[in-house]
Amino acid sequence: MLGLKNLETNFNSSKAALIVGFLTLASRLVGLLRDRLFASKFGAGDILDAYYAAFRIPDLIFNLLVLGTLSVAFIPVFTSLLIKDKQRAIKNANTVLNFSAGFMTLFCLLLLLFSKPLTHLLVPGFTGQKLQNTLLLTRIFLLSPIIFTISNVFSSVLNASKRFFIVGFAPVLYNLGIIFGLLVLYPKLGIMGLGLGVILGAVLHALCQIPEVLSLGFSWQPVLDIKDEAVRKIGRLFLPRIIGVDNSQVSLLIGSVVGSVLASGSIAVFTLANNLQAVPVGIFAISSAVAIFPVLSEEFARQEHEKFLDSLRETIVQISFYIIPISILLLLLRAHAVRLAFGAGKFNWDDTRATFQVLGIFSISLFTQALSPLFSRAFYARHNTKIPVVINLGAMALNAFLAYYLGLRMGISGVAWGFTLSSILNAIALFVVLHFSLSESVDNSHTIRLFDQQLIDSLLKILAASLAMGLVTYAWLYALAPWLDTHTGLGLLVQSGVSAFFGLSTLFVCAYYVKLPQAVRLAKKLF
Repeated sequence: MLGLKNLETNFNSSKAALIVGFLTLASRLVGLLRDRLFASKFGAGDILDAYYAAFRIPDLIFNLLVLGTLSVAFIPVFTSLLIKDKQRAIKNANTVLNFSAGFMTLFCLLLLLFSKPLTHLLVPGFTGQKLQNTLLLTRIFLLSPIIFTISNVFSSVLNASKRFFIVGFAPVLYNLGIIFGLLVLYPKLGIMGLGLGVILGAVLHALCQIPEVLSLGFSWQPVLDIKDEAVRKIGRLFLPRIIGVDNSQVSLLIGSVVGSVLASGSIAVFTLANNLQAVPVGIFAISSAVAIFPVLSEEFARQEHEKFLDSLRETIVQISFYIIPISILLLLLRAHAVRLAFGAGKFNWDDTRATFQVLGIFSISLFTQALSPLFSRAFYARHNTKIPVVINLGAMALNAFLAYYLGLRMGISGVAWGFTLSSILNAIALFVVLHFSLSESVDNSHTIRLFDQQLIDSLLKILAASLAMGLVTYAWLYALAPWLDTHTGLGLLVQSGVSAFFGLSTLFVCAYYVKLPQAVRLAKKLF
């Protein structure tokens, strides 16, 4: 049954984050396999440039209108309805599903009519067959926002009901569909096969969620009650957020525009590096933010401000415990990571070097990229989408200016620097304004001071342990270098694996010594 009982029974946010994190890991690993197959098949060249550039318009539309917009507006309102009135919640979900799917269908048909001039604007440097491939794939990919809109409503209902497993598993099927397109459809249909593989993956993403949604009591209804106050509230939350597209999407868009006039393979290099750095963000940050979002929404709905602060602080510390060390490791082992992930077939050393340079720049802002989704969701849980939108718009404008300016002067690395610098400022601004908002909502000033003290104490301990880890990892890298052939995959794997092992061991010992809860709990499980 879909209702309050399910929302409260045996729910643990850490356990939920673990489930989401594990499934995200599975999805990211399949995604890395997907990228490795594409990189080895085509190398960083014209075909991969066209393939990745073709995602930009459909992905931008979906991210602008649905992902990070519809869900964050829908979940808090749906959660509140679920607590009070199950039938009204189901009716509300059906209205959102019918309206959003219908609107997206009409919008994508309109984009299809203007796909040629839009593609020219997106990749002004493409000509000939490269441009034609991009146009063909863009037209095929325009089916995916429609499918993902339906799928996203299903995901939102499941997330609001704290059913995370199938939502986390759906991206695995999406990536498997893409791989099927590469291995099976491309040899028979050429470039069109790559596009059809993406659509197959999107269909699988939606279909796999239907049984779980039905088990909650949800059933499709031909309703469109846009006069309902709950629907209107979703609209009020949704409309400001619609102009707050994710900063990373802006970066990818600019990467395609600037990359199209740079050397062949620039777009592929930027996208592969972005996909690689997104792995830890997805596993340790997005999973935690997704898992805690319905909890924060519920605590705000019940006006439990102190619990809200505790949940937020614990999630910040949990994300930081993993992301800060990973940021340092990724910076130190960026060449190893790229070569081991993509170094096969036509993906040569020049491709590797260009990709790990971009990855190193991304790693500097990994910490802020990881926390921004949590800070934004804290605002959304409080039914406030305007503030993160304004801040995000500022970050996007800065990103666009820096990426374009630096990109034309430094190549694709300049685009990465634009994203990194704007991501850092975005996270800082979000936290400062969020902190001020939380201070106003808490009656007892001692509560907010305790929040600050405990948060700073935990972050300083994590940073100290992470720096010790970095020094040990760096020392082992150079100690092993004379004894290994780092021109081979095995040599790179041994060097990076051993160095990371001793570095992470140092992190664990230091974290345990300063009594970080994550290390203490891990020690109890291991010993």
